[in-house]
Amino acid sequence: MVANISNTADAVAYAVKDLSEKLAISPDSIVVTESSEATWRDSSLSMPESGKMYAQVLTEGFHVALEACGKKYEYHFANGIVKIR
Repeated sequence: MVANISNTADAVAYAVKDLSEKLAISPDSIVVTESSEATWRDSSLSMPESGKMYAQVLTEGFHVALEACGKKYEYHFANGIVKIR
């Protein structure tokens, strides 16, 4: 996924909106458990995909952790890229 996120508040808003759409639930039913700036160890944003290679450089971005429907979700942002776990 791609999104131009430049601050933590934008990262939270994007993550909540995206998750509410994916789960077809109200954004009000999503709890933000963590949001912060992050420095990822490589360009995988700490979410490497099997078989892919990543630049081994510190990558500045944002981390958002959410909870909804009894499950936890993580969103990692950097350089226009969004990764979800």
